[in-house]
Amino acid sequence: METAIRWSPSATTSQQRFLVADVNGRSFTHCRVESYDGKDLRFKNISTLHKVPTFRAFDWSPHDEAIVAVGQWSGEATVLHIDDSSQSVSLPIKHQRLCNAVTFSKAGRLATGLERVRNDFCLNVWDISQRLSAGASPGLGSGRQYLEPIRKLASSEAITSIKFFPSQPDVLVCGVKGACIRVYDIRENNGTSAVQFQTSCVHNIAIDPLDENYFASAGPPKDPMIHIWDRRMGPQSSAATLGLAPSHNSQNGPMVEFRKAFDNSNSMAQPSIWSLRYCKGQSGCLGALASTGDYKIFETKKEYTSEPARSKEYHNMTSYRTLPGAEQIFTKRIHQVEHAFDHIKSNRAENKRIVSFDFTNLAGSKGMPCAITLRGDQTIDIYELRGPPPALSVSAVSSLAISKRNVGVAFHDNEDLSVRVDTLFSQENLSAAICLRGIRAKLDMRGPADVRKIRSSEPPGEGNDLGDEKVHLSSREAHEALYDYQSADGKLDMQDALNLFSIPHRRITQGYLFDCQKNVEILAGDPWLQELWTWIGRAKSNAGDESMVAEGIDLSYLGVFGIWNNDLGIQKNARKISKTGTDVDVSIAVGEICDRLQLPESCPRETAYPKHRQLCLYSCGLGLPRQQLETTVKDLVRQGQNTKAAALAVIHDQPKLAFLALRNGSGSPAHRELSLALAGFVKGATDDMWEETVRHVAKELDDPYARAILALVSYGDWHDVLAETSLPLRDRVGVALMYLDDEELSKYIATATADSIRHGAIEGIVLTGLTEQSIPLFETYAFKFSDLQTPLLALSHSSPRYFTHPLIDHWRQSYRAFLNATRLFLPRVHFDVQSTKLSIPANRQKPLLPPHPRQVSLSCNNCDQALDRNPENSPSPADPSPAASITNHGSIFGDPRSGTVCPRCGRHMPRCVICMLWLGMPDPSSKGGASLGAGAKKRDPLQDFVAVCRGCWHMSHGGHAEEWFRDHA
Repeated sequence: METAIRWSPSATTSQQRFLVADVNGRSFTHCRVESYDGKDLRFKNISTLHKVPTFRAFDWSPHDEAIVAVGQWSGEATVLHIDDSSQSVSLPIKHQRLCNAVTFSKAGRLATGLERVRNDFCLNVWDISQRLSAGASPGLGSGRQYLEPIRKLASSEAITSIKFFPSQPDVLVCGVKGACIRVYDIRENNGTSAVQFQTSCVHNIAIDPLDENYFASAGPPKDPMIHIWDRRMGPQSSAATLGLAPSHNSQNGPMVEFRKAFDNSNSMAQPSIWSLRYCKGQSGCLGALASTGDYKIFETKKEYTSEPARSKEYHNMTSYRTLPGAEQIFTKRIHQVEHAFDHIKSNRAENKRIVSFDFTNLAGSKGMPCAITLRGDQTIDIYELRGPPPALSVSAVSSLAISKRNVGVAFHDNEDLSVRVDTLFSQENLSAAICLRGIRAKLDMRGPADVRKIRSSEPPGEGNDLGDEKVHLSSREAHEALYDYQSADGKLDMQDALNLFSIPHRRITQGYLFDCQKNVEILAGDPWLQELWTWIGRAKSNAGDESMVAEGIDLSYLGVFGIWNNDLGIQKNARKISKTGTDVDVSIAVGEICDRLQLPESCPRETAYPKHRQLCLYSCGLGLPRQQLETTVKDLVRQGQNTKAAALAVIHDQPKLAFLALRNGSGSPAHRELSLALAGFVKGATDDMWEETVRHVAKELDDPYARAILALVSYGDWHDVLAETSLPLRDRVGVALMYLDDEELSKYIATATADSIRHGAIEGIVLTGLTEQSIPLFETYAFKFSDLQTPLLALSHSSPRYFTHPLIDHWRQSYRAFLNATRLFLPRVHFDVQSTKLSIPANRQKPLLPPHPRQVSLSCNNCDQALDRNPENSPSPADPSPAASITNHGSIFGDPRSGTVCPRCGRHMPRCVICMLWLGMPDPSSKGGASLGAGAKKRDPLQDFVAVCRGCWHMSHGGHAEEWFRDHA
């Protein structure tokens, strides 16, 4: 180490000073801080001491800033006065060797640690307080007079590091080279250590000034290891047992061990630890500096111990005796202040690396501890420790509260730090689609126009260019890019993040549940999810009219993979309508369903499984009859999606219909040129003019459907259409079902299904269906898109009706907890009720998903029976009680003006405390009920419902209670 820096332990807010030691220049510079604005540090030199004896170790006196001690290469220690070079005290030794360490105590003692020499002590302690107090005498500067140490310790053992405990100036800890760490009490005359730890980490000892029970030590050179010790846990030793095994009631080893505090995998040199320093303002905060300039700060915390247990444990404890059990300490956080100069993440010259540091005793601009650093080019900086992140809370309605400290940009005491709370709310009254569109527009990412460009025939705009070649994303990648909010163009601000966080909540309030057509409308701007709910709506319709049931099995919600491979899943017995018989022939069921649905034979390829292809195409929404195909094409042309309409006609082997789709409607000139290219391909007229037309169209149109048509007309091979991955998966599967042979088709379906599951492609549902096979697909999708809502709502159509899985149960409970947390109780009830209805299989009347128990009910105070119309609560005809004869045959409605009566005992409900009429709502279907409300204005039925005051438990009509509290509360 060529230079070093130390912060004054007595510095205050008004007087902030530090000391710079220049080993090569043999000088000390005493400096005072003039200003610090949070970035730049301005300081002034107070004094400079030149021509210091050549030294290799030094220490600054903690009780007098003008005193500094140096350890020389000859082993002598010299005490110097910074402001007066003529005043010094030399402490010579008998045998010359290296002085490795010097340290002051607050009581005016100085300890030196020397290299090993035979038959001589290597740890000497002097009392220089009297000599320093007489510093004005002529004898102070003359002095090579031999001054006898008050203690001589560690005979024939090299001492590498020494530190006095701040609050106990008579107790010191030292490192014995390659052997151990010892704690000495110099008041004892026998020269034995009180505590000893066997270790090779004996360098750069540092004591925590705020909890002196803990100290740290570093490993030897080229070994970046750090140990943190608790002096109460060391084995006690005496003259006879020094160096033996630790006692049974002590802990072997350090409390915390960092075996590789500095990683050299990205560095050229093997680092050595140059310095360890504890923070003066925060307990357990240890700074470490490596020779490569790698600077880290380790934050440790103690295990919590209750006050009674702590008082009992520390009772009658001496300062250095072993405790029965001290607190455990743990690493809380490691701050990487600066990487090594040759680290791959660093772009710094070697002379710019940090060569020394020390913690200040003041707080920085953010109220956190600060460290002063010295670089190789003599630059001095202040580093402020990053504190814990501010307290943050996001409410159920997507409002955000953040705590912030109100501090300035100068040094402060640690006490006066006020806290304020900033609150930010998400934008209300915006649909989920509008929120997403606004976020994408702000980030200048792929917005709805780009999505339409991929999925339709609109002009492509600028597109994505990579040099002169346009980059076309696959359909899956385009969907992922639609929700990629971490682009190079910018990041989300807090307002947009809250809006994004509230998307599930907004979709729920819009009615995002099991109505497939409504879900398609809510998901505007996301064609992939819209296609999912279109497929589910088609499968749900088939399941509702049992059109997918044949041969005693139900093929509802099966995908192309299951239909083509006759795979009903592991839990295939759940699809059996009748329990009689065990053998299920899926092929026969597929043929029967195709005949019943009168599916057209639209497959031009010879195949051994024509019925399977027909049903697979039907599940994809393809393989349409001629009349339905023409209607669909006309609708797409009317919507301006000419290329999509043409591609659909081409897939169905109807080139004439595709030609008309490109030339009719609002088609562009490029669409008409594409129609000419298609006509030339059909007629086989592929001359030079035709090729020029194809190249020109390829430059003008780059939406997926146009590229698919161009791939076909350019090469005449359907495999090139399948290679166009920007085409939606449903259309590619339709091409494969129509134009691949059986063997190729099986391989394609298997490969496409595996890829969809691996990448979580939501459009892969057309292959997996809503079966067990779709669970890993949905799991990956939920991880990628942070959307658990859609997978659960989709799978609720088939689980537990056709299969069960614990992950779906977990998702269902998590979703219910989310609805309760966001106070969406009515949507949660709707979800519970409709999920229960969806779980009713075709061969049973009771749902497989048990309904949730009733949470609110009214009961009679007289007989404690429920006030409902359940026939089980009605009195039997044989009941001779007189009360039963006046209950109007068990109805809870008696006379229309008498309110609700108990169907069991005939008692009225209480009267309204405001209008004094009987509580209860008359049944409009009962005698007199309809005439009572015939001329009345339609009103909220809750106005007549029962309201109960939680303070006095009085009951009233809901409308009356609302009016009373509005006027009197």
